[in-house]
Amino acid sequence: MSEHRTVLRSTSTISTITFISRIFGYIRDSRIAFLLGTGDVSDAFTFAYRVPNLIRRIVGEGAVSSAFIPVFSEYFTGGKKKEAWEFANIMLSAAMVFLVVLTVVGILLSPWIVPVVAYWFKVTPGKFEMTTILNRILFVYIALIGISALATAVLQSFNQFAAPALAPVVLNLTIIGFSFLSGFFSSPAIAMAVGVVVGGVLQVAIQLPGVIRNGWRFHWIWDLAHPGVRRVTTLLVPRLFAIGVVHIDVLIGIQFAAAMAAGSTASITFADRVMELVLGGYVIALSTAILPLLSRQSVERRIEELKTTLNFAIRIVLFVTLPASVGLVLLRKPIIQVLFERGEFSAASTELTAWALLFFAMGLSGFAMVKIIVQAFYALHETRAPVIVATISLSLNIILNFLFFHPLRNGGPALATSLSAVFDVVALTTIFRWRFGAIGMREVCRSGWKFGAAAAVMGGVTWWLIHVPGFYSGSLTHRAVALLATIVVSTVTYFGSAFLMRVREINEVWSIYYP
Repeated sequence: MSEHRTVLRSTSTISTITFISRIFGYIRDSRIAFLLGTGDVSDAFTFAYRVPNLIRRIVGEGAVSSAFIPVFSEYFTGGKKKEAWEFANIMLSAAMVFLVVLTVVGILLSPWIVPVVAYWFKVTPGKFEMTTILNRILFVYIALIGISALATAVLQSFNQFAAPALAPVVLNLTIIGFSFLSGFFSSPAIAMAVGVVVGGVLQVAIQLPGVIRNGWRFHWIWDLAHPGVRRVTTLLVPRLFAIGVVHIDVLIGIQFAAAMAAGSTASITFADRVMELVLGGYVIALSTAILPLLSRQSVERRIEELKTTLNFAIRIVLFVTLPASVGLVLLRKPIIQVLFERGEFSAASTELTAWALLFFAMGLSGFAMVKIIVQAFYALHETRAPVIVATISLSLNIILNFLFFHPLRNGGPALATSLSAVFDVVALTTIFRWRFGAIGMREVCRSGWKFGAAAAVMGGVTWWLIHVPGFYSGSLTHRAVALLATIVVSTVTYFGSAFLMRVREINEVWSIYYP
């Protein structure tokens, strides 16, 4: 339990900083919504930012760390400190060459890359050209985020999570700053694209003091035959795909949305951003904090303890995401109104975005559980099963997008992504049980029923509040206060109901502060 308490404390640190990042992320998205709305320019920026942002999310949410940390930690565990830093230098040298080549190729081939994900943009004059320009600028960010991810992995190996968690805060602040400098550029979209690149530089810079304090002195070493590099490469490629499949699903959905009414692409992106407020605030923090513990338990062959840790993490995730899912479904329209409805973001934009958010919210627990279960597979150096499941899930997502295209409009891609995530959870937990034994899913289900009952009580209170006459009418400030009050009352109702039902997870979370 002490190891689990340590994980929760680390999670608390990461989630607190991430919450701050999400606040600035909201301000960033609010500026984008204000300046671009959900029209053609917003669609262009959304598509151009999609590829580098996809890579940022994948590597930032564990792909690089989950491949690097087990290998790097083994060197330190075996007393091979010099070899560990040599391995880190080889990895950075190889990463820099690969990322620079990828960036240059991406810039040169942007006119051919954009049609792959935005073919229908050619129909609207100027939309394709704007997307291509923005894509070229933003491709530079890919190299920067790759280097930042490696620095993050080193710091997390030493259980240092603050600087990596602060890096996105710096990125968001930079984009916000450049959004106010749009007068110096030909378009607000270009100003913010440049802000993304500058923010990437600062993301690397903020982590350098930490890695230097821990002993890293960079030296150029080129040795692709190094056994550590081969192991990381073997682990990294499938992890990039399996961890990123949910984000790839969203990318596929956006491709379908590009053929829908104007603004559908941007609406899915804004709905996805709201989802990230929950996933990024706690779930990603937990999956990040739990990886070093799972890796140690795997290296020391404490498999039963690893399964106990996985069971613990799944229960905590469900405890957080089930009520959050209910809240997002019921409060989706007020949330979008308060967060974005101003400037070019109209009431029609709110309706469009809230419709997509409804279907994204249905898969919230699935998205969250996938992030946790995949980490357990990778801690055990098992990559085949997650890749197979991710491949099937990707195919399922495409089929569902075709099925939902007409009846659900821009909600179709969101529902397809949610159902694919649920499939991932069922398949991965089943395979894990076959390979490594039971992880106590009956215990998870018993807890889940209590979470669901408490969330239902909370949902009833939330529904009543939002239907009180005049409660959500009036100015933006009035609606914001009403929304905040509803969230506070709903949260208290959920925790109160869970306490009366003697939900054990409350005590586990409480033990962070009162062990």
